[in-house]
Amino acid sequence: MKKDKKDSEKNPSKNHLGKLLGEPEEPPKKIEKKSELTQKRMIKEESKTDKLREDQIEGIYPVYILQRVVYETLLLCKKSDPNEAIGILLGYKYQYKGKKYVKVVDWVTGKAYSSHAYAEFTPEGVRQYTTIIEEKYGESENRPKIVGIFHSHPFGSNPHFSSTDYNTFLNFPYDAEHNVFVLIDPRSNYYKSYIVVNENGVKDLEEVDWIEYTVK
Repeated sequence: MKKDKKDSEKNPSKNHLGKLLGEPEEPPKKIEKKSELTQKRMIKEESKTDKLREDQIEGIYPVYILQRVVYETLLLCKKSDPNEAIGILLGYKYQYKGKKYVKVVDWVTGKAYSSHAYAEFTPEGVRQYTTIIEEKYGESENRPKIVGIFHSHPFGSNPHFSSTDYNTFLNFPYDAEHNVFVLIDPRSNYYKSYIVVNENGVKDLEEVDWIEYTVK
């Protein structure tokens, strides 16, 4: 999988602790590369632990995406080609000592207006993905929340957000700080992640490194 960031030059991440609603959570742990589809660092989720080392905190990546989510969202984008695709990312936001990261655990989609240069959920599509989330996860306090969107630009190149994308993603209801936006080109296999940042009251999308992980 191609990425703009030269994260292959970085040291692999170690085990860390995050924090969500007061509960410690260990970010996924790196494992070996598995396939051509996932040509980047992979990690393996570990059990929760109360032990941490101060020198590990810097190794937390901004975004962790479940391997199944990577595969299925890329597949959807390939099936939608030559039209653009769009979907919702579900997961959790964590923080430990000022280090924030998002763990994406699932995805949903619904009916959308779509063309080779445009994709937007219809009102029916919004109801569809909302219903899917409610039926799958119920009203549990621990259920994953909407943490962002994935979107495709099937042009066979290194994709970049359009002005329409910025206007959509930097406005309600998608503009919560540290939300994740994944931009995919299914022809060139680019899979890029961005997060919403807020600097002095000005929101923007910042490209960040991401890690694919698996669960036991």
